[in-house]
Amino acid sequence: MLRDRLRRCATSYPEKVAYYQGERSRTWSQVYERSVRFAAALQRLGVRKGDAVAILSRECIEVYEHFYACMIIGAVRVGVNWRYSPAEMVHVLANSAVKVCVVEDICIDSLAGVLDEQPVKTCRLIGLGAGHGLPHDYEQLLADSDGRPDEPAIDREDPLLHTYTSGVTGSPKAVVLSHRAIETELMIIQPYFGLRGNDIWYMPAQSAWVAVVGNIVGLIAGMTCVIPDGMFEMGRYLEDVERRRVSVGLLVPTMMKRLVEMIDKGSHHDFSSLKRITYGSAPATPALIRDVDRTLGVDLVQLYGMTECVAWACFLQPDEHRRGLAGEPELLRSSGRFATHVDWRICDDDGRDVPRGEAGTVWLKGDNLMSGYLNLPEETREVMQPDGWYITNDIGRIDDEGFVYLLDRRKFLINTGGVNVFPAQVEAVLANERSITDVMVVGVPHPEWGEAVVAAVVAREGASDVRERVLDHCRRHLSKLEAPKHVELMDVLPRTTNGKPDKKALIAHFKDNVTLPWNTRRAVGG
Repeated sequence: MLRDRLRRCATSYPEKVAYYQGERSRTWSQVYERSVRFAAALQRLGVRKGDAVAILSRECIEVYEHFYACMIIGAVRVGVNWRYSPAEMVHVLANSAVKVCVVEDICIDSLAGVLDEQPVKTCRLIGLGAGHGLPHDYEQLLADSDGRPDEPAIDREDPLLHTYTSGVTGSPKAVVLSHRAIETELMIIQPYFGLRGNDIWYMPAQSAWVAVVGNIVGLIAGMTCVIPDGMFEMGRYLEDVERRRVSVGLLVPTMMKRLVEMIDKGSHHDFSSLKRITYGSAPATPALIRDVDRTLGVDLVQLYGMTECVAWACFLQPDEHRRGLAGEPELLRSSGRFATHVDWRICDDDGRDVPRGEAGTVWLKGDNLMSGYLNLPEETREVMQPDGWYITNDIGRIDDEGFVYLLDRRKFLINTGGVNVFPAQVEAVLANERSITDVMVVGVPHPEWGEAVVAAVVAREGASDVRERVLDHCRRHLSKLEAPKHVELMDVLPRTTNGKPDKKALIAHFKDNVTLPWNTRRAVGG
């Protein structure tokens, strides 16, 4: 079980640093002792196996002590995103029936207006940090704890994590992940990431959602993890990589792009310890991959997965990146090959397998899959088949070598004039236009064609005639149906709190935008 791995890390690597956070650090023995003490304190507060215990905090070592404490006593860990609105926070506490919630002092104001809401009133609040003013104090609970929790029997199917979606529209939705699913994912990470016990791992993602699993990878072989101090900031990230001698890290493409820009502008930080970068969460263009190779020269591993399978199911390995960079550029558009812990199918709308090479919906099956969506039986049945297959929201194809090419999300497929257009393929072409640094493509209502392809772009600093250059690039490299009918310049493109493209927000932006040619014509015509 996972809790046994934590104990073994403490006994086998007692003085080895488990976590660095800014100037703070804790060894494996310290993390274990404090997690055990907090686990016993939670039980004294009435927490039992299966109860939900939440945390509302920015990034800190205590986030992982909290996770491990839940893991030890069979409680369910719930992360509350500090960027959520108060109403969304209340929804999370109510939906998961949270019994206890740890709240960092800097996040107290987020709850100030909802303290009288029933889900908050019935939840025991524990303050983390100075001056929180809550009934219980995290450090005092640890000091008063005897560190001897009851460790109930845990089944691999028992829930360990409720991880909530970003909540862009509607109420956030919880994915239920079991001990089985999380342990399966951790075990597959090591060979596909090429991790070793002496690696220093840095994944500067927000721990409120499933990314928290990415920073318990130290359980694999007693590795050391570096986490952001409060929140991600590129300058501090570069300092941490240098001073902590980070060897392997995970970045989302937007972070990789900022890293390349800082290096090109003359960053003098020492990256010599960095051997490998893994990347995922959103598509990376071949141009960005080439830029990372040019500036850092490290091994690259691309990841594809989703919260419903804990994290990752498909990997493009370093040697496959090198093939792409050396003369097989199409490989750089691939997400790699599915790992051996999942079965896969590519299906049509009726659930029938399509011939290899043809496009269809990706189906997955494996021990890393979610148990379902919390309190949403209908939505669970829509995606989880009785025989264990999970129907993703992704359209893809697989070639004869087993390489996966993701064409787009089903919900963002554009039907214009009766023809399907994949926004991701249009974005990949536009990304090669050097006058822009970022692009998103969506479909918006059109009075004649049903939907029209439109693009939002961010201009490169100093670039001129950007819209005209983009449109000319489209005419030369895209069919008439694929080419955007409108290009909008934006200072920044909308993204979710997890760094993913927020296409719902972009579509909403365009919905009543009179600058669209067809909307303008309708407005002029009355």
